Amino acid sequence: MSRGSTLIITFDGLRRDRATPDLMPNLAAFMAEGSNFLNSRSIFPSETRVAVTSTMTGCPPADHGVVANQFIHPVRPGELFKTAEWEHLEAAAEAGQLLDCKTLGQRMAEAGRTMAVLSTATKGASRMMNSSAHDLGQPVFSMHGLPVSSAELHDKVIACLGDIPEATAPNSNRMTYSTNVLIEVIYPDYNPDLCVFWMNDPDMSSHLFGVTAAETEAAQKNCDDNFGRFLAWWRAGNGPENIIVMSDHGQITGQRQLETTDIVPAEFGEASIGSFSGIYLNDKSDAEKARVVAWLVEQDFCGLVFATAEDGTAIEGALPWSAVRNGHSRSADVGFTLRGTNSSESYGPHEDACIFAAWIKPGGGMHGGLNRGELSTVLAAQGPAYRQNFASDTPCWLPDIAPTILTTMGLPLDGTSGRPLVEALVGDTPGFGTAPDVETRVLSATHRGHEQYLRQWVIEGKTIVDCGWTAGTGAWSA
Repeated sequence: MSRGSTLIITFDGLRRDRATPDLMPNLAAFMAEGSNFLNSRSIFPSETRVAVTSTMTGCPPADHGVVANQFIHPVRPGELFKTAEWEHLEAAAEAGQLLDCKTLGQRMAEAGRTMAVLSTATKGASRMMNSSAHDLGQPVFSMHGLPVSSAELHDKVIACLGDIPEATAPNSNRMTYSTNVLIEVIYPDYNPDLCVFWMNDPDMSSHLFGVTAAETEAAQKNCDDNFGRFLAWWRAGNGPENIIVMSDHGQITGQRQLETTDIVPAEFGEASIGSFSGIYLNDKSDAEKARVVAWLVEQDFCGLVFATAEDGTAIEGALPWSAVRNGHSRSADVGFTLRGTNSSESYGPHEDACIFAAWIKPGGGMHGGLNRGELSTVLAAQGPAYRQNFASDTPCWLPDIAPTILTTMGLPLDGTSGRPLVEALVGDTPGFGTAPDVETRVLSATHRGHEQYLRQWVIEGKTIVDCGWTAGTGAWSA
C-alpha cells in the first residue's frame, strides 16, 4: 500500500450530536481514539451533491460551481438543472461546464495513484464522488448499477455477492451488502490508494421518519455495526493506512411545509425553491436585486438572504454571497433559506426545526440551510498519519478534507482552497501538530424589521461559517 493510502467513510446526514456511544459505539470510540475535529462544518447550501463536490475538490461552491442541489444551468434552458440526475450531469460534463476545479480522482490519476468509489447514494451524488471516473478508468460501484457503476467492478460484485438488495428504509440490507463489497471485492481486487465509501443512512431514514425516530436510530445502529465489521478487518492488517470518517451535513426537523412552491412572483424571473432557494432575475441590476430583497424580507417564510451588488458589496437587507463562499457565475442573483430556529447559542436534535419545501412529511428530517444542526458534522481520522487521542477544537469544514489527504500522500495542493488540518498530523514537517489562530466574527444585515446574522470563523485569512440565524420580524415562530 502506498504512502498515505486512505479510505473515506461517509455517514450521510449524521449530526455530530447523534454520533453517541449509545447509538453508534464503534464510531464514537473511533472518534475518541483518533483525531477528532470537534468544530467540523458542512458547506452552504448544506445539500448532499454540493457537499460531495466540495469534499472531492477541496473547494467551496464559489470555486467548483455546483452551487446547489438544483439550480439554473445553461445546459438545461427553461428548466431546473438537477444534480441528482445522471443525464443532467452528463450533459454539463459534455459541455465542459460541470466543474471548475480538479477532483481527487484527477489528482490521483496525475500522480499515478489509484482510486475507487463505493456508493449507496443517488446517481448524481455517486457521480460527483469522482466525476471523471469512467474517463480515467477508475472503478465505481453504485447501488444503481450501470451506467453509474463501472462495468468490470459491477460484474465482479454481482458474481461474488449476488444481486443488489432492494432499497428500504432503514436501508440496512444495502449497507451490509456494500460493506461486503468493500471487504470482499474492492480491497482484495483493486487495493486503491484512495477509496470513498458512502452510506446513505441515516440521511434516508432521517428524511422519512425524523432525526430522533426509532427507525433512524436503527439505521444508525446498522451503519455502526457495519463500520465495526470493517474496523475489525482493518485492524487485522488489511486495507488502507488511514481511515477518515465524516458526514456531509446534519439534519433538522421539517416542522411546516410550504403550501406551494409557487412563492416568488413570476415577474422577478426563474426560481428554484427548497430548503435553500435561488431566484434568477430577468433584470439583474442592483436596483432590481434591492427590490426583490425588500420583498423577500417581509415574507413569513424568509430566513437568511444573499445578494451581491455589481461592486461586490451586499445589497441592503442581504448578506453578500462571499460570506458563505458561494459567489459563482452560476449562483442565483438572490438566494434565501426558509426560516428556521435560532441555533446560535443552543441547539439540539429535539429543538432544531425549519419550514420546508420537499417531499418529506412534517416531522421528517431536512437540511440545506444554516442552522448549526445542519452544518455540524462528524469528522475524525485514524492511522499512522494522524495523532491519537487528539480532540481539536480548531474549526474546519468539508473543503479541508482533500488538502489533508493530499498532504499525507505527499502530493501538491495547488488549486485547492481548503486547509490541510496540520494540527492533527504526525511528522517532522514544519507546522505539523500546531493549530492555527482563529478569529470569530458576526456579520449582520437588517431591513424592514428583518434581522439576520452569520457567525464566521477566520483561519489564515479564510472563512468558515459556524451558523446563521434570523431575529426581529424574521425570527422563528412555530
